[in-house]
Amino acid sequence: MLELVNVTKVFNLTGAAEDERTALDNISLQIKPGEFITIIGGNGSGKSTTLNIVSGALLPDKGKVLLNGRDITHLSESKRAAYFGRVFQDPMKGTAADMSVLENLEVAFVRGRMHSPIKWGFSNSDKKYFIEELKRFDLGLEDRLNQKVGVMSGGQRQALTLLMATMRNRPNFRMMKRDYILFSGKEEEVARKEFEDEFNLRKQELNNKLATIKADVNLSKEDRKDQITVANHEFDVAIRAKFDLTKQILLLDEHTAALDPKTAKKVLELTDKIVKENKMTTLMVTHNMKDALTYGNRLIMFHLGHIILDVSGKEKEKLTVEDLLKMFDEADKKAEM
Repeated sequence: MLELVNVTKVFNLTGAAEDERTALDNISLQIKPGEFITIIGGNGSGKSTTLNIVSGALLPDKGKVLLNGRDITHLSESKRAAYFGRVFQDPMKGTAADMSVLENLEVAFVRGRMHSPIKWGFSNSDKKYFIEELKRFDLGLEDRLNQKVGVMSGGQRQALTLLMATMRNRPNFRMMKRDYILFSGKEEEVARKEFEDEFNLRKQELNNKLATIKADVNLSKEDRKDQITVANHEFDVAIRAKFDLTKQILLLDEHTAALDPKTAKKVLELTDKIVKENKMTTLMVTHNMKDALTYGNRLIMFHLGHIILDVSGKEKEKLTVEDLLKMFDEADKKAEM
């Protein structure tokens, strides 16, 4: 769970009250795993500031940010990169123009997991994975792996950024254990013992299975290799299903606003598909109220640093664009009184 607790952020703290602008005014917000939240509000209402505080790009003046009960308020943006993926409104952000499509993907694949680019190493299977993922966008990017990103169209670049924000090389078991201890919400020794006991049990089961496969004289070399691969995969899946807490939270800051309508529609549909397939916790800021109602299972409206609407499920489904416009109008009138 991601939580903002009594968060306040004020800009232009120069000492002159007339220069100050309160972007967030003591807001609290709980975001459950797997929720797809669309966020709307006027300019300066606090939408992007919220994403900046969640991602670590901004530090709140008051309050704190919790991830699975652990305080990450002062955790740097670079260290949070293992847990958050972000796509900005500007297609030029989020990618390196002088690097190729493949190089950008490789950087994203190890984000928050490697300390030195010298240690990077990518196999043909990684490249095949990148190609298959790119094919889903139907923009021909899979045939342009070696092309510099800087010469691509805005739509192509934004699609690439979306993929980069939602893909991550799986951490090794040491990192998974570390994250489970940090973010499971359990006492350190309890979490460590739980992980080690399950890991050792599954490892012993795997070793027994591998021994049986290797001892089977009726298996061909290829069949033996295939069964060993399947056994290792099943072990990997079983451990991750219980202990992998690194499924990143996706932050979308008006990520289709700069695209033409056709490309924007395609990127939004792919966003929805990726989020649902991976059960990703997602916060999507948008000025398009129709999109805010169409996508996601929860909707939040900001106004002058406050949350004035928070609906989900059937309550959200009943809302219309006209309802939202009326709420905006009423909030503006109330603020002027």
